Amino acid sequence: MWIIEQLGIIEYQQAFSYQEHLVKLKQEGEKRNFFLLLQHYPVFTRGKGAKLDNILDKNVPVHVINRGGDLTYHEPGQLVGYIIMDLRSEKLDIRKFITKIENLIVNTLQKLNIPAYRDPDIVGVWLEGKKIASIGIAIRKGITMHGFALNINNELAGFKKINPCGLNAEVMSSLQKVMGQDISFDTVQEAIIQEFNNLFTGQI
Repeated sequence: MWIIEQLGIIEYQQAFSYQEHLVKLKQEGEKRNFFLLLQHYPVFTRGKGAKLDNILDKNVPVHVINRGGDLTYHEPGQLVGYIIMDLRSEKLDIRKFITKIENLIVNTLQKLNIPAYRDPDIVGVWLEGKKIASIGIAIRKGITMHGFALNINNELAGFKKINPCGLNAEVMSSLQKVMGQDISFDTVQEAIIQEFNNLFTGQI
């Protein structure tokens, strides 16, 4: 069984603490899985694989967290999805799980007539040569946390202070910027939920 929560705009640390709480519940036997959808106030985060050289502005505060991946940036207008589930019960390994998240985003956007795609060599989702979604995962005793960040109509300026995911900041973009038109955050979020139910929960 899945619980899908739409949390609005919240501080990063608050969301991180909530994820840890849910992971602990799962480790103690909670059968339900959780999909959290939210936005963050502006914040930089650094995963376990991050290189300090990728912080271009040494004055920016960076949260060091337990996910894989490098540096990234969150801000309003970016849809963040955190998935707390037991990979073992779904017979998924980490690579298949990441691919499933990529497919969630790609399928959603293609149904909205946005030609997003996966790159077999670089984790994430792309649109016309620009990276529009990043993925970073942590696993504790088979339980996942963290997830994806999809740039919908955010400003992107913060990415210029880092090399996001070890890449040049110029590669990062948003749906609105690439498509050159207004993109409704709520429309994309609802479409993500529908496709998530299709791919993950079977509740359609």
